[in-house]
Amino acid sequence: MWGTTWRQRLRLAPLYLALLAAERLPAAVPHRRAAEDAARPSGLTVVIPERDTPELLSGTLAALAAALARVDLPRQVIVVVNGAASGRYAELRQRHGDVVFLHSDQPLGFGGAIERGLEHATHDWTYLLNSDMRLDVDALATLLPWRADDVFAVGSQIFQTSADGRREETGFVDWYVDGSGIRAFHAPPRHDAAACPALCAGGGAALFRTDLLLRYVRAARCYDPFYWEDADWGVCAWREGLRVLFCPDSQAHHLHRATTSRFYAADELERIVERNRLLFDARHAASGDTPAELMARICALPYPSQRELASTAIAAAVLRQRRRAKRARAPLLPQRLLAREQRGIVLAGASYACRLRAATGDGPRRPCVLFVTPFAVYPPRHGGARRVAELLRCLRAAYDIVLISDEAGLYDARSLAPMDGLYAVHLVERGRVDRDDAPGLAAQMRAHCHRQLTAALAEAIDRYRPQLVQVEHFELAELVRQRQPGQRWVLGLHDAVRPEDFAAAGEADAFATGTLAAYDAVTVCSAEDAALTAHRRVVVVPNGSAVPLAGYRPSGSTGLLFVGPFRYAPNLDGLRRFLREAWPAIRSAHPDVTLTALGGDEATAIVAADPLLRQQGVTVLRHREDVPELLRAAALSINPLTGIRGSAVKLVESLSAGRVCVSTDDGARGFGGERFAALVTVADVGAMAAPIIALLADAARRHALEAPDERLAAWQWERCAERQRSLYDGLLQSQSDAP
Repeated sequence: MWGTTWRQRLRLAPLYLALLAAERLPAAVPHRRAAEDAARPSGLTVVIPERDTPELLSGTLAALAAALARVDLPRQVIVVVNGAASGRYAELRQRHGDVVFLHSDQPLGFGGAIERGLEHATHDWTYLLNSDMRLDVDALATLLPWRADDVFAVGSQIFQTSADGRREETGFVDWYVDGSGIRAFHAPPRHDAAACPALCAGGGAALFRTDLLLRYVRAARCYDPFYWEDADWGVCAWREGLRVLFCPDSQAHHLHRATTSRFYAADELERIVERNRLLFDARHAASGDTPAELMARICALPYPSQRELASTAIAAAVLRQRRRAKRARAPLLPQRLLAREQRGIVLAGASYACRLRAATGDGPRRPCVLFVTPFAVYPPRHGGARRVAELLRCLRAAYDIVLISDEAGLYDARSLAPMDGLYAVHLVERGRVDRDDAPGLAAQMRAHCHRQLTAALAEAIDRYRPQLVQVEHFELAELVRQRQPGQRWVLGLHDAVRPEDFAAAGEADAFATGTLAAYDAVTVCSAEDAALTAHRRVVVVPNGSAVPLAGYRPSGSTGLLFVGPFRYAPNLDGLRRFLREAWPAIRSAHPDVTLTALGGDEATAIVAADPLLRQQGVTVLRHREDVPELLRAAALSINPLTGIRGSAVKLVESLSAGRVCVSTDDGARGFGGERFAALVTVADVGAMAAPIIALLADAARRHALEAPDERLAAWQWERCAERQRSLYDGLLQSQSDAP
């Protein structure tokens, strides 16, 4: 039963009854679009909602004027000033005499301001523009050709970067479902079309049919004062048989929440967003949750949100919209991701940003390769995940890739777009397991080859009939027991395995003669690891870089950069040793030097418990997605790892970005023999201090070393993947030649 008290249930009873009625009553006839737009002449109206930011508005109007100059259409610009003194806009009124200024002393909210502007619009198409948005000069000219009779809206690409270096806004909107219900997110733009379908067009930089938008805006005033109304417009349009498009060539730049953050505290903003997210779900049955499940989420909202959703007007609107949704044509269904606390297997489908070939039927079948990983791949949180993600990006053009990945709870909105073009994806979550205190690799293998993962593998083999199975990491090597006749199996060893890694000689022998020998081939990251691997077919597929070699800029700072997620113990151990053994001497010689370390999502808790990581000049960041930019902002990078196998992605990325990497000999594994000028190696961590001090003092010497070597082209991921593809093609050919 939802709710915790009878008062709460009574208060929210109208909404619950509306949800139940929508489930049980016959579906309502979808709204039939009348001859809207017929009464308005052809042309373009621009509506700008504005609240007390005339300085921002000035720049917005200037950029808009330049964009309108490229458009040969009748035009109208309306600024809806609300919640601000009219006198603050006197200068702008005088400077922009052709702009219509509407004024309201009271705040109208986003929907109210849009509605007021649309009521004064004179043209059949309206571009909504936030007052903190800057249009590129061609933003409108590239957007307008996509108008059509069956198009409701066309969104512009938006550029806005969050604090973690991620594109927080793009304008390309998709949705998914996790353990908390429906979620909408901005996906990276697609590059295979000038315009493509999207869930909705954002209300801050997009083109809409004027009269249809006015109807949708009035129906979505329940979201006041802001957020989620534009998703509501888009879903309503799709259900009425209209398209919503995203045009990446039309571009705008956004100062995120520059207006709302001035009038609402951060916790109040988040409260409103969460309330409206659940209201959207209630109106559109988006998550597939039952009425009781949805009410349980609503009952967990803060009291003000519950009170706002308890009105009979909200309940009536939910009933009407939810009944229409039962009969209307649905947009592409949201992807379904596992919540952290859930178990089992999820097969992802196809949405706007993530089109899986098994769901879309795009193109003929190709050789099927099944990848199995013990960790989340997207977004890559460590070097092993980066390697898998980049290889999959390159290999998906030639093979139907099926991905089975553990750590389902770590997948989120950032994960979906990188899956685009894979054939199918299965996500599993191990959950809680009994602790295995046995030492050695055999115990790790038992823990990672858990029941959920082995069941997912069996299902995928039966469903997709892969010709080739690629198992990543030694922890999953025992999965080869599920090998079927006619298949080829490859084990990807990110780190070579030695007999001494096992607790007993018998375990090492069983692994070498039983498990490892059952694979047709083994891939390793370095020649050093190849020499340690006893198998009949060992192929070196080196770690590479996605950092372009072009665009080198000489270093000019005094900052050091260390890229090494702390979940990989050698990264944390190496950084701590560097701070103890080398950092004091470097700080003494260069008091202004700084060190930035990318420690991954685990970094915050570790730093809080370790004063060594909190000392002056040291900054530890969580997961970042702008590593190339951070490298270019640094003077050089460091790699203080010892006793490792495999090879370091961080090293080749630094060299590709045009930055010297000072590394231990162990950390340079896989690259030391190449004699790259920008790779400076020393025997141990303490010895790193001397070359770093010298390179910080001599910029000319540093610049002479750091310019990217043309030989690094062989370490771009595309070239690395060619080696893996050559291996696959050889195995598949031998498979076809077998009797």
